[in-house]
This record gives sequence, structure tokens and C-alpha cells, in this order.
Amino acid sequence: MQNHHARAQARKKPLSLLTALTALSLGLLLSACGGGGGGSGGDGGGSTPTPPPNPTPAEPPALSGQCQAGSVARLALESAPRAGRNTELGLLACGSHELSGLRWTQSDGPTPAQAPLSARSQAISLEAAEAGSYRFDLAYRDETGRSFNAPVALTVEAAGDSAGQRLLLRGEPTVFSGGSFSLRAWAPGFSSEELAQASLSWSQLDGPALDLSKASGWRLLATAPQLSSDALIRLRVNASLPDGRSASGQFNLLVQALQKRPSQPLFDAANPPSRVYPYLAQGPHAAALDECIYSPRLSSSNPNNLCSLGRLPLLGSSTGGAMPTVEQVMQRVLVSNDWMGEVFERFLREQDPHGDYRRMLASVTAVVIGGRVRPAFYWNATGAIYLDAAYLWLTPAQRDSLSETPDPRSDNGRALNYATPWRYVKDNRHAITSHPLEQRATRDIAALAHDLGRLMYHELSHAADFLPPRVHATLSPASLVYQAGPALTASQDLAQRYPFYSQEMRGLARVLSFGEAATAQQIAYSPADISRFFSQDRVNDDYSYSIPSGASFSREDAAMLVEEAMMQLRYGVLRDFGISNPLLPGASSADLRLDWGQRGRIGEAAIRPRLKLVLADLLPWLPADFADGLAPPLALRAGQPWGANLDQAALLAGRVRPLSAQQRFNELEQTTRELRRR
Repeated sequence: MQNHHARAQARKKPLSLLTALTALSLGLLLSACGGGGGGSGGDGGGSTPTPPPNPTPAEPPALSGQCQAGSVARLALESAPRAGRNTELGLLACGSHELSGLRWTQSDGPTPAQAPLSARSQAISLEAAEAGSYRFDLAYRDETGRSFNAPVALTVEAAGDSAGQRLLLRGEPTVFSGGSFSLRAWAPGFSSEELAQASLSWSQLDGPALDLSKASGWRLLATAPQLSSDALIRLRVNASLPDGRSASGQFNLLVQALQKRPSQPLFDAANPPSRVYPYLAQGPHAAALDECIYSPRLSSSNPNNLCSLGRLPLLGSSTGGAMPTVEQVMQRVLVSNDWMGEVFERFLREQDPHGDYRRMLASVTAVVIGGRVRPAFYWNATGAIYLDAAYLWLTPAQRDSLSETPDPRSDNGRALNYATPWRYVKDNRHAITSHPLEQRATRDIAALAHDLGRLMYHELSHAADFLPPRVHATLSPASLVYQAGPALTASQDLAQRYPFYSQEMRGLARVLSFGEAATAQQIAYSPADISRFFSQDRVNDDYSYSIPSGASFSREDAAMLVEEAMMQLRYGVLRDFGISNPLLPGASSADLRLDWGQRGRIGEAAIRPRLKLVLADLLPWLPADFADGLAPPLALRAGQPWGANLDQAALLAGRVRPLSAQQRFNELEQTTRELRRR
């Protein structure tokens, strides 16, 4: 079983998940970086999420704050919520019960209090602007399929304080037991100068003990405790100013217990799944998506609980070889919040003019989009791609629902004496613009084209590598995904016919991608050594050398070739890759001193045959001469800072153009996402 993580999010996931999978002894691989019509959302119809049918109420005891005899669930509400603050409404399962099919609908109140971000979760977080009586209708099911509905009344009191005395806490209000999460405090009544001077302290008021040691300033990073039943954790944050003023806020986090987990879960305790649900609740594949793709019940020791291609067919098999429609794609989507599916659908409709993404999606069984999926990956155990929703947000409220938990591979290779910065560039400017959280920015859907686009090309290349279009019509319904691939994949063929050469870079990839300890020799390598190893080879990125333990060839090699080539040929976006001195703590990649680098390395003559081999198998709808449209690579200026190399036109004219504040922030964000491993 192989799982490939997105190069966009640093390096490989820790080995714990891969190690757990070896119990299968079936060669499944985790790859990273980085159907059918009919039914609701079917061909020709819109794919707005379909709510569950109105439930037939059972007769449970009335919802209360305590579990009573026979109770399936209990309600958790703040006793005296105030206007202008966040408040959380939660539904906790009683005992070993399990809840599903949840939907919160506001039916009364002076103003709409609920942003439709978590309406299908066990808990929602609200910011009521006005005092008054609010009412919500809550629908849910238990593990036997019984349906319930219940009215939820919430009385919001007047603010009673000024904006300068209160903090808002934002984040996902639920987390699975053992899962990582983040919260962020906001101070709407403070000026930027006051925010910079404030001292923050986090504390726990109630609930199972939580480790708050990773709380830093306005952000809390933590891991939920392992629990056998649902529980509520009450958190508080205080901000103090030098002049003696203070502000505070609270947040109620619902920790969902995971019942009936196997002894060797596919998504193990170190890499637990996060809450997702089928975007189309009544879609034709909703049940299979719920059970087969990101379920905590999937076992690494029992492959029989994975879905066969008869239970959940490959999308390309369901379409009979035709390009999937957007409606057919959306039938395969799972999300942790509805907005993720809405934005993804818009992206496919508005930012896929050539149909590349839909054609490549024919090689998957499902698409998972989650606020806690980090890093993105493809897994041939399930045949799905798992996307980090941080690539999709358009509004500040959507961004609030995303975890800030860093990629777990961020610190890999910190002892090494070099860095390999990279970026995408168009017209001598960053092709991807980053936005500080504090600015509460809004983005247009077109802003996703380059960042989400490169991620899609990469992850879908993994899917097409395992199950290329040429095999879709002949797949056996009895096969599991990892059993169905061809005898010779594009990655294998690439390694056999056009292998890369550098064993030194392959060894370093084990450090960077898989967290192995660096040897004394590897630590001693200088940037000049790395430049020599890499520049004389025929790969376009050092991630191409990543080969998991037990494998004989790289899957990332092919995915990096496709990613860079398609970004240039479809969007006119070039990729910079460089080798420099190591990144020091607190520094930005803009200040790294370049030893060697190229813009558009994918255009190297030695790389061209390798790219053509891969494109012919993974993207067969492209013309045979498609790769001939690549521009020849441009050498970056050694000795100049990485930031100065952004504007090559200025360097050609004998000038160094200073980076703007936005460009420096772009580089700083790239540093945070890519180079903290140094």
C-alpha cells in the first residue's frame, strides 16, 4: 500500500503510518506531496448538498445536559452566552452510542447567528451579533439508523462589555479523540499596536486534561486526549496589556470518541483520521464513501474491510472512459465542512478549462477535502486523494475552520548544511500570493488556480500512475484498488529506462522525506556538493529522489515531472529551484544565498524524454509533441540572494529589484511551509 504526500507541504509523512501497513504484507503504498450518474447530484443536475430526509422522530428522553437512562445523546450549551462573543453548541453521544447524519438549522432568532460552515458536525460555533432568543432544529441518527430531531433553544444576553474587553476564539469545535487541532484568539477591539504588546495566557477550565504546552501567543496547538466516550473541554484565554487593561474569551471543544476501532487501524493513533462526511448526503455512493475512504474502522491487518472496485468503482470505470462530469466528480467528494465542497465544485467549473483535472480524477475512487488533512496525499489502499482544505479557502470565515497544525515532517533534516528553496513564478513575480491571517483577507476563485492547481496535478499523477486510463475498462470488480494496477507503471518504466543517478541525493531524501537521522557525511555536504550532485542528474526536484523503505523506485519522480510541466504549459507559470546555504531560525528564504539554481528546469533536454514517457501514460489525451512547448531553462544568478533572483528581468538589466513587503511575506510563508525542516 503506498501513500504519496504533496511536495507542496514539505516532505514525507512519518513512518508510523507506513510501518502499520506492513502488517498487510501486500505492498500497499502511501503516496504524497503533496461512479456513475443518477441520484441526487447526478449527470445534468446541480450538486448542491442534499440534506437528509426529514427524520421520523423516535421517542428518546428529552435532550438535556446529562445522559439519562436510555439516552442516545446529550446537549451541551453555554449557560449564559453573550452577544459579540463566540459560543458553541454541541451534541455528545452517551456511553458507546455513535451519532451521524447531523444537521443544525436555525429556525428563529433576531439575526442569522450561524455561518454554514459546520452545520453537519456534532458541534457548531456561533457569533451572535444581537441579544435575543434563537432556535435551532437538530436532526441526527444513532448507530442503529434510528432518526431523531430536537429543538434547541439558545438565549443570548446583551454584550455587557466593550469590544476591547473580549476575545473571540475561532476554530473547528470538534475533534476526534487523539487528533491534533488548533484554536486562534482574535481581539476585534484592539489596535495593531496593542495586539503586538499583548501578553496571552491559555488555561483549561473543565474536561479531560489537555497539554497546553504548545500554546504560543494568539494560537493554541494541541492534541486531544484519548477517550472512550464523548467529552467537552472548556478552554480560556486571557490577554493583558502593559497599561493594565485585559480581555478574555472561552471556547468549548467537543472531543469525539472513536468507538469500535480495530486493534491495528489503517489510520492509526499517530495519524488519526479527521471528521469528514459525503458532500452529497443522498448521493449514489454516499454509504461507500462513508465506510471505505477515511473511516477509523479501516484496519491495516485486515484488507478484507477495504472496499472492492465493485463496491466503490473507479470514477473512470463508471463513466465508461468518458471525461467525468463535474456532477459525477462531486458524487465522490467527502468534506469536513460544506464550503469545501462548494469551492471545489466552483474550481472544477471555472478553473479547469482544458478538463485536465476531471480527466485525471477518473483514476480515483474519491476526493477527501479536510481542514485537518496535512499533508495532502494519495493512497492506493483506498484509491482516494486527500486534500488539505487550506488550498481552497475564499473567505476569512472559511479560513477560520482550518487547522494551523504544521506538517509533521517540517523538522526533518534540520542538521543538514544546505537548503533547496523553490517557488512558482509568472512574469518575474510570485505566481502564488500568501495572506497573513491577521488581515482577514478574501480571495477570488481565480487565486486558487496556481496553488491548488499544482497540488491537483501532483496528487492526481500518483492516482494515474497506479491506475492509468489504459486499464480503467478492464478492472475487475472483485479487486481492491492496490491489487488492480498494471504490471508495469509509468514510474517503474521511468526508473528502468531513464533512471536518475545520484545515490547521494537518494540518501538525503531518506532524511528529508522519511525522517532518518543524517550521517556525519551527509551533515558535512556543502551547498556546492549538493549543486554538483543534483545539477548533473536528470530530475527536476530533490523530492524526486524519495523512495520509501522496501521500494526500488520513486513515485515522486513522475509526479514532479507532471506537476512542473503542466503548470508551465497550461498556465505559463515557471518553477524556480535552487540550492543555497541552510535556513537559520527566524530567517526567510528571501535572504538565502544561492549557490546554484534554474527557472524552468523541466525544459532541460536530458529531462524531456523522461517527461514524455510519463505524460504518454498518465495524460494520454495530450498531443505527442505537447512537451516540446516547454521553454529552455534559465540559469539563476549564483551569489545573489534567493529573493533577488525573483525578478530576472531586473538582473538582466544590471539591477537588483528589492522585494516588496508582499513579496517578502510570500517568501516567509514559503519558508514556513517548506523549509522549517532545515
